[in-house]
Amino acid sequence: MDSQEPRFAPDSAAIRINLGSTDLAPLELTFKAFLLTDVEEANKHLDSIQSHSVVGLDTEYKTGSGNQPREAKLCVVQIAVERRVYVLDMTAMQTCPDDLRRILEDPSIIKCGAGLNSDAQVLWTALHVNARSFRDVGHMARIAFPVYYRKVANPLSMQRCVGDILHRVMDKTDQKGDWHLGLTDTTGGRDVQKLFRYAALDAQASLEVYRVLDDCLLETAMQRKVYIPGEWLTYDCVEGKPMRIATDINDNYVEWSCNVCPWFVSGVFSNFWR
Repeated sequence: MDSQEPRFAPDSAAIRINLGSTDLAPLELTFKAFLLTDVEEANKHLDSIQSHSVVGLDTEYKTGSGNQPREAKLCVVQIAVERRVYVLDMTAMQTCPDDLRRILEDPSIIKCGAGLNSDAQVLWTALHVNARSFRDVGHMARIAFPVYYRKVANPLSMQRCVGDILHRVMDKTDQKGDWHLGLTDTTGGRDVQKLFRYAALDAQASLEVYRVLDDCLLETAMQRKVYIPGEWLTYDCVEGKPMRIATDINDNYVEWSCNVCPWFVSGVFSNFWR
């Protein structure tokens, strides 16, 4: 086949999900949310997650004086699965539930979310957890729709992904809330229910965005016969440092970019069949 005459374009899937929609409705919490403040209770709930292959993940933390994730205090961990989301108040627990550690370190369970590099560093600092099998939905969106996001220099946020992929508006005003006080302290009229809802919604959004993008990538790989290496999507963390699962022939960690994409050459899409 003539590689200069492409028959398919990965971004054609953008027509189906209508990237760049306007007049969007707010994202609503539709998962059943559980607040967990006790280690034993958390283990009881999280034990059922061991059989799932994908979970939505997010954390809330208070940054240190240097505003660096490795100096931050972990306050909340959120995990979404199926139609449920568990919000763990780490301030109340003071220690890491065993089943939370198992989920985070289990390479067979994909942890999806946005900006997970920072979450990984905080999890290591606070819990000494080497989290495995992260998939960043912002990164997945770039791979699924490289033309649409080609000129977007910054990492794709969850808010951007929710707008583009789910066609909803996500309110992030509580992102910088006083999470270090936990989710049970109502002193001074703190609206802990609002913080709880925000935390649950973040994890729900992670899983919902992931499912749509995973379908888009699968469609690209199967129908358009594009080879998408797994190492472009998934990475582990060792002592808070992101690590790609695979290396190239020069022993460098592999990460997707337009420069290494086999069906995006010299700024032109071509050759995206096996």
